[in-house]
Amino acid sequence: MKSSADISGDKEGACRARNSAGRISPLKADIFTSEQSSGIGTPARCSPPVPHRAHHAAVEGSAGTASGFGFTAECLAGKALEPTVIVDTVGPRRFQRMFRRIRETQLFHLAPEFAEQGLELLQHAADDGRPVVANFDVGGRRLPASCRPVLGPSGAVHALQMQIGSPEDSSQPVPLIPLEFDADYLAHFGRPDYVVPEHFHLDRTWTLPALLERVVWIDKRLELIAMFDPFEPASRWCKSLVVDDPVTKVRRHLWMAARAATDQHGSRIVRAVIADLTAVVPAPNHDPLTEHLANRATRAHGSVLMDLRTTLMHSFHCEDDSRIAAWRHRNPQVHPDDVSKVLQAIADLARNRPTRVALRIRFFDDAAWIALQAVCTPLADYARPQANIDFWIDDQT
Repeated sequence: MKSSADISGDKEGACRARNSAGRISPLKADIFTSEQSSGIGTPARCSPPVPHRAHHAAVEGSAGTASGFGFTAECLAGKALEPTVIVDTVGPRRFQRMFRRIRETQLFHLAPEFAEQGLELLQHAADDGRPVVANFDVGGRRLPASCRPVLGPSGAVHALQMQIGSPEDSSQPVPLIPLEFDADYLAHFGRPDYVVPEHFHLDRTWTLPALLERVVWIDKRLELIAMFDPFEPASRWCKSLVVDDPVTKVRRHLWMAARAATDQHGSRIVRAVIADLTAVVPAPNHDPLTEHLANRATRAHGSVLMDLRTTLMHSFHCEDDSRIAAWRHRNPQVHPDDVSKVLQAIADLARNRPTRVALRIRFFDDAAWIALQAVCTPLADYARPQANIDFWIDDQT
């Protein structure tokens, strides 16, 4: 028993000019690496100058101005998929096509080729894994642009922070936290981009269940769990988390995007990036059903939901007992003599049969075994098969 947590095509994207290798065609922009922008070397790409256009004034709009704007793009699937926008100056986006996002800006109306310039800059930064800068020709004006990659704990590029225009014309990038989940459902964090809540510092490790408890809506928790389904895994997930910062005491609104990817060894891995949107969009209210789960009455020491397809345990409600306090953040070991009983209980629940099981668990190799009694009840009306497990410590054994 484990304890714990595509881009759709569009006509616009299909119409973009690409070369024979499938990459975006060369740009009318000068692109430099971060070192070259300091005066070292020559432009990474430089094409003939573009005729000046008539429009020079900044044109304001809800999606940005002709003077500048910024957004955050995820590239969690590596080179397999084109980067997509997950955050901009307005707020969260859900895997929005880059071309569509850029078309919404006034810059595109002044210079349609700007979309390809932006896409190429993003791809360049993603491929190199280091910051790049460029000068875009937009309406006869040379606009500075920069793109900075955010690396995950294994060194893969998880996200890209893009700014178009001078710093005073562009909004500040949102703080980002890159992370990856390992085979034990543990989340490992990369180096944050800007200041982030203390929960997500490099020296912290979260279990998937602990992270799931921060997902506002219960159905979205189950959708995230589906990414770890061994039979029909979901390919992506994007939704809100709510965290109370222990230092600032501020309730923070975090927007998390996750994708399944393939690592350097050919194994499936779940990569994610969390954007802190607290300064842009207030934290959402809790889902009433989620509140009910967090405050439900239990028979004794605790209650937990189990996802029957993954056997992942989540949405804990536990009494304050030091012997089981670690359960939220650590997978328990099951006594070898009790494993068959646990497997039978899971099989009964999968057949929609309530069951009861006695077992022994511990959280550390040298700890004493804890005897538990558990009453297991299959649940209906959930998007994935779930069961409720009421458990208590059996002090009489």
